[in-house]
Amino acid sequence: MRSSLAGAALAMAMLLAGPAAAQFDFDPLKTFRGGKGSPEFWKACEGQDGIAPDKRIEACNVVIDYGGEVQANVAGAYINRGYALRDTGELDRAIKDFNQAITIDKKVVGAYMGRAEIFVAKSQLDFAILDYNAAVKLSPKDANVYFNRGTTYSKAGQYDKAIQDFDQAIRLNPSHHAAFNNRCFARAKAGQAQLGLADCEEALRLRPYDADYLDTRAFVNLRLGQFDRALADYSDALDINPKLPSSLYGRGVARLKKGDRRGSADIAAAKAMDAGIAEEFARYGVK
Repeated sequence: MRSSLAGAALAMAMLLAGPAAAQFDFDPLKTFRGGKGSPEFWKACEGQDGIAPDKRIEACNVVIDYGGEVQANVAGAYINRGYALRDTGELDRAIKDFNQAITIDKKVVGAYMGRAEIFVAKSQLDFAILDYNAAVKLSPKDANVYFNRGTTYSKAGQYDKAIQDFDQAIRLNPSHHAAFNNRCFARAKAGQAQLGLADCEEALRLRPYDADYLDTRAFVNLRLGQFDRALADYSDALDINPKLPSSLYGRGVARLKKGDRRGSADIAAAKAMDAGIAEEFARYGVK
């Protein structure tokens, strides 16, 4: 099922949660400028120009060790390095950097968002929610803060709280297509598939031809017993992204429900990509 995270190391992060596998994406960073003697190091530490994570880490090391920056800038460098460490898979070191940023400046939202993201990646959802709670208090008008917390609530099976956060994200940003997609999925998991369908339609209106959003709508139709519609959406999603195990598995289930034996091949292919895909669908009420 879909659960992805996108964000900005010095600003916000966003989570996506439709029915596909976990994914992380990042937006450009909100800048904390360094001293006059280190603009190139700051550009690299911020991740500008698509610089590789290891080079970002090296540049942030220089900024942190430079000794001539104001505290807010040093906190920003720790956050940037934390995200770069996350990109290299060094999650525990990343958490230490986010911890250090919070020690320097307890009001820097990006550190809470970054640390929460790592907790989500480590399946420590209670800790992630605590950090998102702190971020909400610090930035109560940012749609992405509610969006991330809502997605984490959804992962934790707290669907009512998730839907409330998606409601707030959409109030703050009526064009937040990911919030519509995630609310659709949360409603489907909560047994409100018919209500969720309208959210899926809006997500796809705002962002047509998105494989993950098609995958979410297909799942909703599968829950509603609309197997032809589910098949169409799963097939369209696979045309865009042939390596989407949730679409392969869902299409397999839909085909078998219609007496089409090709469904078994789809399910086998999905399990080869993701050994836990059957258990995941079963958690959401699809067998």
